[in-house]
Amino acid sequence: MVAAAFSNNIWPLPPEIIELNDNEVHVWMIPTLGDDSGSEKFIELLSADERQRAARFKFDKDRRLYVAAHAGLRSLLADYVRVSAHEIDFVAGAHGKPLLAQPGTSGLEFNLSHSHELALIVVARGKAVGVDVEFVKKDFAFGDLARRFFTAAEVAALFELPPALQRKAFFKCWTSKEAFLKAKATGLSGKLDEVQIVLTHDGFVRIDANVPGWSLAELIQGDGYEAALVVEGDALPIRCYRWDPVLNGSLTCASY
Repeated sequence: MVAAAFSNNIWPLPPEIIELNDNEVHVWMIPTLGDDSGSEKFIELLSADERQRAARFKFDKDRRLYVAAHAGLRSLLADYVRVSAHEIDFVAGAHGKPLLAQPGTSGLEFNLSHSHELALIVVARGKAVGVDVEFVKKDFAFGDLARRFFTAAEVAALFELPPALQRKAFFKCWTSKEAFLKAKATGLSGKLDEVQIVLTHDGFVRIDANVPGWSLAELIQGDGYEAALVVEGDALPIRCYRWDPVLNGSLTCASY
């Protein structure tokens, strides 16, 4: 298990030109738009279908996050393939996983996940990727969901943990499984890969996985979220960045 740390608050500037090498993975954090000021310019980056979906959200905060996440995705992918954000187009791959429609994108792979007030985008070249982020809800009854979707060994390991660690461990396990589903494009009906819930000697919970042909990395988030990243093949160096929607795509982010 590889761990990459990131935080909402501290993100040094990246290089002016972002270059994605074949032997690395980029992860971008996108915060929600704090209010409606400036949201219209981000909506303009979306497709007609995305605009319609944004308009259907019941709550403003969910709409703002959707708009920021998808505008950020288009803006970032445009930077990687050297086109304008309006030229970015998608096609549906296996089980509806979005793929770039543009020719000559050099095998660029990506995935998006968002929860509460945060979105994550992972980008790699020539390797399938999946990412999942979840806000750790303090009142969420996770026990029934764990018994329904986790293996017997995972359930036993989860509830053998000290009660104070069980909620965090559930979300670590859940995001890891979701990241595998998304990377492998098996859809929600796919089988959830088995992982190991490990209590380290210093009292932390770690998720390990032995899935042939795939690597799991934990994205350590200190602001009430859990997140995981899955990459096809061996583990690769991870560079974490922040996209600042206030600057309309200017690359204000951190690299680790």
